[in-house]
Amino acid sequence: MPTAPVDDKGSVLYYEDSGAPLGSTDYITLVLIHGTCFHSAVYRPMIPFAAEHNLRLVLLNLRDYPGSSPYSAEDVEDLRGPSHEAQDRAIRTRGLEIASFIRWFIKTEAIPPIKEVPGSEALVGGLSLLSWSGGNCATVAMFAHADKLSEETRKLFDTYLRSFIMYDPSSTIVGQPLPPGLSGITRDRSAPVDVQVAQFSLGVSAYYPPYNLPESLDPPTIFDPPRRPVHESADPVDPKYTPTTNRMTPEVLRSLTHPVVMEQNQHLIWGVSHDVYRALLDRALFDCRFDDGSGMKKEIWPALRVHVIWCDMTVGECLWATLLIRSRYEKAQPEHRRPVEFHKLEDANHFVHWEEPERFVRFLAGIV
Repeated sequence: MPTAPVDDKGSVLYYEDSGAPLGSTDYITLVLIHGTCFHSAVYRPMIPFAAEHNLRLVLLNLRDYPGSSPYSAEDVEDLRGPSHEAQDRAIRTRGLEIASFIRWFIKTEAIPPIKEVPGSEALVGGLSLLSWSGGNCATVAMFAHADKLSEETRKLFDTYLRSFIMYDPSSTIVGQPLPPGLSGITRDRSAPVDVQVAQFSLGVSAYYPPYNLPESLDPPTIFDPPRRPVHESADPVDPKYTPTTNRMTPEVLRSLTHPVVMEQNQHLIWGVSHDVYRALLDRALFDCRFDDGSGMKKEIWPALRVHVIWCDMTVGECLWATLLIRSRYEKAQPEHRRPVEFHKLEDANHFVHWEEPERFVRFLAGIV
């Protein structure tokens, strides 16, 4: 069971590695961060399509998920709060653990750095980071607290870090309540864990009516009647729009989920103050300048590109996140924000990486 050390306390993160494409010396490494309850095994269908696109996939499990270290008692207490400082410390630690893993993997595996293709503007080599859904809480924290990394690590990432891909991010990271009628996820901590997992899995893997992002959030978006899953329609529904997890066998679903996180810790993550998450997202994307110690502010990893992928039939929480990220990006000062591109995947739900892995890998190869 491959694991990597991520701190000086013995904490480790479990990972799976597709390996370098045969014969390639300029492949791109793509680290994949999972979402809530579903761990990185959900990305395995993508592996067979990686090499033909000169990609090396690294499937990483965050803390509290199979093979990785559980949260410490101190981690749980920080999440519980109530101080914003403690909650920020808890999320920040998860982000810095991802940075530690990336640094360890670069050095241990000697992956190719970014380099220019002679006679072209194309870049080969290097590493991109993708986080799905709720996994964006940890990855955004890594960029928000980049100034906490050592100078050596920051310089190393200058030569390796290509892009940050926010794949169908969850509403948790934007720190703002959903409008009425949009939510598709049930969060009932009082329910038995197996019931919570079943409800959550169904909500996030359903197909919802196709949606186009409005040009503006002014006036506020209204969902009346509420946006409901396609499979709940009274009209006949194409079987392809059956929720993804409803087409999995119980054994497969168990192999992809980690129910224990729903007992307590995931609810604590959801319960972190909106102010904490808003501040993290602002520092990561919209004003990414840091004090360099001289009283001057400068940007860390100025060449980093950010991509936000959203699926038009995804659950409402993810649509809301994309709407708010785009709105805040447009209002941010151009000279202070990171370059962000938004990409729509049509006829796709929150599990397009599982439903159509070849399509998803091909798409990612075009933006990493």
